[in-house]
Amino acid sequence: MPEVLPGQASEPAQGQDQDALPGLRLTPPRRRPWAGLLAAAASGALLSFSLPPAGLWPLALVSLAPLVALARRARPPRGAALGFVFGVAYFGLTLSWILLFGELAWTGLVLAQAASVAAFGAVTPVLWRDERPLGSAAGLAAAWTVLEWVRGAWPLGGFTWGQLGSSQVGNPALLPLASWGGVWALTFVAALANALLVVAADRVAATSRVLAASGAPAAGRARRGRGGPAGPRAVATLRPLALAAGLLLAPAAIPLPAADGRALDVATVQVDVRPARRLDPLGEDRAVARMNVVVHRRLLADPPDLAVWGESALDPGASDPAVWREVTTAIREVGAPTIAGSIQRGPRGELFNEALLFDPSGRVVDRYAKVHLVPFGEYVPWRGALGWISALEQIPYDLTPGEGLRVLRGPGLPPTGVVICFENSFPSLDRSLVRRGARLLVVITNNASYGFSPASRQHLLMSRLRAVETGRWVVHAAITGISAFIDPRGRVVAEAGLFEPGILRHAVRASGAVTPYVRFGDWVPWGSLALALGLVAAPRRRRTERGEPDPLPGRPRTLVILPTYEERETIGRVLEGLMALPEAVDALVVDDGSPDGTAEVVRAVAAREPRVRLVERPRKSGLASAYLVGFRRALEEGYDLAVEMDSDLSHDPSELPRLLDAARRADLVIGSRYVPGGSVT
Repeated sequence: MPEVLPGQASEPAQGQDQDALPGLRLTPPRRRPWAGLLAAAASGALLSFSLPPAGLWPLALVSLAPLVALARRARPPRGAALGFVFGVAYFGLTLSWILLFGELAWTGLVLAQAASVAAFGAVTPVLWRDERPLGSAAGLAAAWTVLEWVRGAWPLGGFTWGQLGSSQVGNPALLPLASWGGVWALTFVAALANALLVVAADRVAATSRVLAASGAPAAGRARRGRGGPAGPRAVATLRPLALAAGLLLAPAAIPLPAADGRALDVATVQVDVRPARRLDPLGEDRAVARMNVVVHRRLLADPPDLAVWGESALDPGASDPAVWREVTTAIREVGAPTIAGSIQRGPRGELFNEALLFDPSGRVVDRYAKVHLVPFGEYVPWRGALGWISALEQIPYDLTPGEGLRVLRGPGLPPTGVVICFENSFPSLDRSLVRRGARLLVVITNNASYGFSPASRQHLLMSRLRAVETGRWVVHAAITGISAFIDPRGRVVAEAGLFEPGILRHAVRASGAVTPYVRFGDWVPWGSLALALGLVAAPRRRRTERGEPDPLPGRPRTLVILPTYEERETIGRVLEGLMALPEAVDALVVDDGSPDGTAEVVRAVAAREPRVRLVERPRKSGLASAYLVGFRRALEEGYDLAVEMDSDLSHDPSELPRLLDAARRADLVIGSRYVPGGSVT
């Protein structure tokens, strides 16, 4: 909307420079680079509270917004720095339980995970376009989703802990969306809600500037409503918020499949092995297996359809004939099929982390060997090269991955998919088991070493997600807790706390339902990748078609200052040329009372293009003072670059990208028509 500031050309005070403006400070505001980094770190810390132990899931819908707001106007290196400190704060707090294994392990993992957020910060200014804020918001949500997806696969098989979508397990309205797009769909919507919040904040700020420029008192502005200029802007401000609300609330209407198979009485066996007791599967301590035997015998009076022991429950009894006899005898006496975790030796001496299925007679009838091992937990990558790190002595041997996923089958049981510990954090594994026929999912885990830290509660979130994604009941059996039964809606219907020995028992149902996520898999991250690449490539295609050079990535916020006096014939074409550029520059026309109607032309352009603004001065006051008006506006509104430009087409708008590219490497750029390659129009 045109902006009229009367009296701007008043006579200068005595002793004042003719081109000076009252209250104008020509030095740029003091930059505080650390302020942005501190704000990014605070945002990352806030996001960590969306996960256990706090579990304040609404924070995940707003905590990313400050990082987006800071990084979108930055250059990619600055955006990467902002993302990195955000990631360090977020993962540093979320993964604080890794400190139980030493500062080196925690530091290495946190820095590796923060790298993905640094990449997000670097691409944010590349994807953000002021002329398409909603598209930019979608592009940023896509970028965050893709980077989480990559982080979950690389390096060393990936690490999925701390996904943005996992924070929404407690959000009953959004969680059903996981049945369609997995955790990735929750991540995308949560990231999009944050980006839309930034768009809404931009529009609130723009509306406030327009209202302030109108000179109307607050009460008068309120009375104007939709009849005045504030009305359409208010609607535009509410649009991104309404879109975010719709995306967050609509999934509540998604129908989730009900388990349609026969009911099973399932019991989990949990013992109390305190963190102070060092569990060494190859050591001499046989107490752990015997603890499980004692608790298992409590089922003698009323055997279940299936009993489940935790990961490593038999260790090291599997290698001790006496303890093995105690285990098989207890299983035979109870007379229930039993799944139990054990470290087993292969024919060549290799070691496997396995889930064994015993039939009611105590005989092993099926087994699954863990395929996705934990680097630096169950094996040491590059052990020879890293042998100088003394902390790795805590992992004296390497486990061997199994040959592939396997659905366990036994007498009287539905096909059962088992994942071991860390594996349930990878949605593709449970999905693959269901596609192979699993009608019930079981997670066996050993979180004893993490004590009372948030690790066990965070781990349980993964199983709740897998239940919704696959439409299956999930039995989450932890050797020392937390054990739980989770229905296909992701609800915990029974739970045993940490280090509470005993039996947890509940009825579950097998299911043959196939959710869209099981059927179509990771379509959300693939679609996000296509969307992000398309948004990056689109403006470059338009530039190529016009024969213009490609700009470097990253677009600082730019204000083009256009002094005018009797330039009615050219100003329209200059503004149209600027608005057609993909750099999304803003234009400020400072008109000195042109008698030929220049201001009317600018008003017409500004009516349809909000990036064009007009300052009208009552009389001709000089070129220098017009530029000073523009410089002041650029400083006050936080622009990164201010561009001086003539309005008579002697400066070609299509040349502006070249100056902006050069400005990335210099503080001052001057374009001249009188050097080789230049021309005078």
